[in-house]
Amino acid sequence: MLVLSIILVTTSSYSRAESAQFIMPPARTNVEQGDLNKYFAKQLIELETDQGKVLALFSPYMSAIKRGVVVMLPGADQGPLSPHGLGYLSQALTDDGFDTYAIQTPELNWQAGMFTPDDSAQGNTSEYQGPWSEAMLDEYKEHLLASFEALQQTLDLNSEQQFVVIAAGTSAGVFSEHLAALPDIEIDALITLSAQLPNIKRNKHLPAVLSLVGPPLLDIVYSQDNQTLLDNAQQRMRWVKRNNKYDYRQRELFGASNEPMQHQRLRKELNGFLRRL
Repeated sequence: MLVLSIILVTTSSYSRAESAQFIMPPARTNVEQGDLNKYFAKQLIELETDQGKVLALFSPYMSAIKRGVVVMLPGADQGPLSPHGLGYLSQALTDDGFDTYAIQTPELNWQAGMFTPDDSAQGNTSEYQGPWSEAMLDEYKEHLLASFEALQQTLDLNSEQQFVVIAAGTSAGVFSEHLAALPDIEIDALITLSAQLPNIKRNKHLPAVLSLVGPPLLDIVYSQDNQTLLDNAQQRMRWVKRNNKYDYRQRELFGASNEPMQHQRLRKELNGFLRRL
């Protein structure tokens, strides 16, 4: 009898229990900004854009002669201290005479373009575009360029020094699209790391886009990149020949992008490319 009463009490208490309230996790950029403010407060530059506050991690040159300024655009969903080469370069390049600025990448909006009025009214189902829709890619591109332009306005650039942009992954893809449109911007060199666009249509046109980029271009790929990217890299070599882009160089690093040995080779390739300009 006692056992039965205990079971009844336990069951009734569970029936009165309410489900836990769902709490939206904090945005990646907010968590990232908290960490950067905690550990690198003296190296941060705060940029204001229409989308809100963006942080850039600054490291001054540490050689006898200043060679220039390097702006780094990490891959999508990566921070300024990305382990895929940029975290290493942000410090290593200061020893080579460059000020480095690593910009926060925008928050990803997976719902961009998902609920358009036309599709809702007509009940249309669009074909698969890839991991990202064009609307999501366009929004990411817009926010990234806004951060870059906000940082550029703060820079004191010298015509005798080099102004270099290093971009990775999706950031490299959308920034290349921007440069291919021949904007009013003077960049001495663009270095791309595993450049790609997570949209089938846009990625298909990326080889042609890279061949139209104005500044000299060093295109870095890794042997352990995905097969789609490696196939795309082969097409880039064909397009640069067609469009006579003689200042294009492609290098394949053997290994993964987060291996320390590859970081050192990446630095060597980058330095050799910039010294020949």
